[in-house]
Amino acid sequence: MRRREVLRSSALFALGTLSTAILGSCGNQSTTQGIGGGSLQSKSPLRVALIPWVGWGSAHVAEVKDFFKAEGIEVKQTVFQTVSEVNTALLSKQVDLAWLVALDLLVLSAQTPDLKFIYASDYSGEVDAIVSHGISSPADLKGKKIAREDIPYEIAFTGKYIDSIGLTEKDVEILSLPVPDATSAFVTGKVDAATIYEPFIGKALKERPGSKILYTAKGSNIIANGLAGSQALLQDRREDVSAYLRAVDKAVKFQKDNVLEAYQILAKWTGTTDKEISGQLTRIKLHNIESNKSVVFNASDKLYVAKGIDAAAPVLKRTGKIAKALPGKDLVDDSFIKAL
Repeated sequence: MRRREVLRSSALFALGTLSTAILGSCGNQSTTQGIGGGSLQSKSPLRVALIPWVGWGSAHVAEVKDFFKAEGIEVKQTVFQTVSEVNTALLSKQVDLAWLVALDLLVLSAQTPDLKFIYASDYSGEVDAIVSHGISSPADLKGKKIAREDIPYEIAFTGKYIDSIGLTEKDVEILSLPVPDATSAFVTGKVDAATIYEPFIGKALKERPGSKILYTAKGSNIIANGLAGSQALLQDRREDVSAYLRAVDKAVKFQKDNVLEAYQILAKWTGTTDKEISGQLTRIKLHNIESNKSVVFNASDKLYVAKGIDAAAPVLKRTGKIAKALPGKDLVDDSFIKAL
């Protein structure tokens, strides 16, 4: 599956569109005990949903390098085309864990209140951005057209930028378009700005001369990508989930120590090139267990993941995506990270 074909959508809005065939691909299978610290009793595989996003690549590397087996667990990872499909599979209990965007839980929790975010794979950095043409100051944006996908994290990301320059959504014209379509609309001059992600950012800047990056997620926690599951599942399979996280952490280290091989694995998985993988990884903040402890789940750190969720809540509320926001701290569970 090519990365360019992956729509990194993340919402409930596609709920009900997921086909029986796709959900059926997440079915159970027998478990074979490995040599690590996983469950000693025979259980079904730990079912995990994800899309081929480079930030979640450590989960794929762990599978390719047999790190799950080394930790004593059997894992069935199912790759979907969109995070909307991933979220749907999680809500319908077709999978046990899902790699998603943390602030999605503000929306998803309305249907499954006990969902918890337990590990961050990456903070988006510069791979999510608002690109623009002909806009040199905040005042220039007023009355202009902005294309963005109608999904929680893009709504929040765009809204936070609009807030930062003293405008509101009423001061601009927002067109709801999937990222590939938003990119096309921008390149052809139908909109003045677009909220998109890589590899579409590069395409937009290249194909519409004079374009520039207006805003990115660099240095923020507004787009925290990572792993989530229901509290009931997390407690029932705590040992297996911990083993899964240890395997992923091994994969993060493997990527650092074996750069060329890791790039090849990830390029094949995402349908891109080693060069593209390298470029994307330099613009996101990858996390391991250590940085999850010191930053992501550290309540005193400015990049504490719950703070990013809280920052997104007002935007999602005023745009009608949620009626009431749970506190970010109620949507995260730091017990797994603290125990590792």
